[in-house]
Amino acid sequence: MLWLIRFMGLLSQAIFLEFLHIFGLIVFLLAILLGYFRAPWWIAPMLAVACGLFANRFIDLNYLTEVFRRVASSNDRWAFVIVVYLAITIGGYLIGLLGRLFLRRVRRS
Repeated sequence: MLWLIRFMGLLSQAIFLEFLHIFGLIVFLLAILLGYFRAPWWIAPMLAVACGLFANRFIDLNYLTEVFRRVASSNDRWAFVIVVYLAITIGGYLIGLLGRLFLRRVRRS
């Protein structure tokens, strides 16, 4: 249980770090659009893997990682970066779906 709590803390810090870098925020907004326009569900994990590999390979977060030293060492592992982007894209996709449902209910009223 303690391991899970630590992992969730590390994951939330890594997501915050990706949002600070703006690339994670762009991926999150793209996932919201995919959810809003009802793209197939399997596109979100594919987007997560593609963006995670891209971010691991081409984006240097060294200037931001001084704040989060443990996240810096975790972001060197490609599998953890994919997990981070999986959380970002699935969260964004679900927010897009919920936003679409909310706007439909508001329009009916």
